[in-house]
Amino acid sequence: MNKKLIIFLSCLLVYPLPVFAHNFTGMVGFYDGISHPVLGLDHFLAMISVGILSAQIGGKAIWTVPSTFVIIMTIGGLFGFLLIIDEFFFVEVGIILSVILLGFGISIEKKIPTKLIMAFVGIFGLFHGIAHGIEVPAAANPLLFVLGFICGTTTLHLFGVGIGHFSIKTTLSSLILRLAGIIFAIYGIYLLSQIN
Repeated sequence: MNKKLIIFLSCLLVYPLPVFAHNFTGMVGFYDGISHPVLGLDHFLAMISVGILSAQIGGKAIWTVPSTFVIIMTIGGLFGFLLIIDEFFFVEVGIILSVILLGFGISIEKKIPTKLIMAFVGIFGLFHGIAHGIEVPAAANPLLFVLGFICGTTTLHLFGVGIGHFSIKTTLSSLILRLAGIIFAIYGIYLLSQIN
């Protein structure tokens, strides 16, 4: 593995991330849109998991699974933008369930049919999109905010694809990846237990 890539990945692991992206303030445009999926650990893990799962499946899934997520997330973002609500408990639960189920999906590696993965990824994309869309009204420039969260999500999917692609090459790295999926799922269960 490239030395620069190892340093980059190490920096990401030690970079402090808040638990929920929805508490991030100062929604002014593209930067804040791109920060929304990146700075919330729940969003971050789910986005990377989508990329990892698509790499584990391989073939066309490498682009169809993340594309499904981004397209449905964008539709969900529009839906969330049109919602006038202060409380979005069901959206948080949907996002946390995405962390849990995508983590388990990584841990069982290729044992779930691709069409079922795509259906779940679409549902999860909808929840993530609604969460992003709910934040748009606070933005000074909603269009830039939307473009930002689409770019941030796509980047994290590509990052996950890269992790998955390099991790499935050896038995040991594949085992570590599957263990990481279990850790993602356990973290999601912890988040679920913290919801009031």
